Amino acid sequence: MKNRSIAAILGLVISFALPTFSQGQNTVEPEVRQQIEAAYTKFAEAFNKHDAAAIAALHTEDAVQVWNYDNRGTASGQQAIEKRYADEIASNPGNLVEKLVQLYGIGDEITAISEWSKGVWKGYKVRIYVRDLDTWKIRMEYAILSMIPR
Repeated sequence: MKNRSIAAILGLVISFALPTFSQGQNTVEPEVRQQIEAAYTKFAEAFNKHDAAAIAALHTEDAVQVWNYDNRGTASGQQAIEKRYADEIASNPGNLVEKLVQLYGIGDEITAISEWSKGVWKGYKVRIYVRDLDTWKIRMEYAILSMIPR
C-alpha cells in the first residue's frame, strides 16, 4: 500500500511538472549539471567498489527509495538504503553503468532521469537531488526495471 502511494505521488509530480518543462522553463545551469554528473560518477564508483556505506552517504538522512522489482518496495533513510545496497551487491555484484538522460530544475531541487544497466538488467531511474551544504544529495529515488533477463 505504501509503495502505491509513493508511486502515485511521484506520478502526480511528474504529470504536473511535464507541461512546465515542455515550455523550456526550469532549465539547469551548466555548472549544476556538472555537479549532478559528478554525483552520478561517485554513485557508480561506490557501487562498483561494493561500498554500500558510500552509496548511502550520497543520500539525505530522510531519503526514500522505491524499486519496482524484486519485491523490495520502499527503503526509507540512509541506514535502510545502505542495507538494501549491501544486500544487492552481495547477491548480484556486477558493475553498474548509468547514463544521465535529462535534468529538470524544480525550485531548489533537481530532478534527474537516467538509464542504467548491470549485466543483463536494464532500467531507468528518477532521482530528486537537493543541496546539502556544498554538495547535491539524493532525497528520492525511483528505479524501474525495463529489461528482465531470460
